[in-house]
Amino acid sequence: MMELNVTQDRQLACFEIRGDIDEPGAEDLKQRFRELHIPSLREVTFDFKNVSHIGSAGIGKLLLFYKDLALNGGRIKIENVSETVYELFGVLKLDTIFTISKR
Repeated sequence: MMELNVTQDRQLACFEIRGDIDEPGAEDLKQRFRELHIPSLREVTFDFKNVSHIGSAGIGKLLLFYKDLALNGGRIKIENVSETVYELFGVLKLDTIFTISKR
């Protein structure tokens, strides 16, 4: 089961995620993202320190968040990514739209 801690300070939001991002986890992410004041956000950071797997549903949600943020000039950073997830993001060319850093 995925755990999520979300903080927002004006233009910045941070998602600390514990556990794998599967289908229910992706829905959780979407719900918590929708609770933020999206028009004021300039940057959203996802901390993947405790994530070893992200499924297609999770990747789909990240792309939706990107679309919502990009409309207002915002961006997404994904930090502390495992080697496996980093390679997956590279294959999917997600490193061209997100700022991604490994653990």
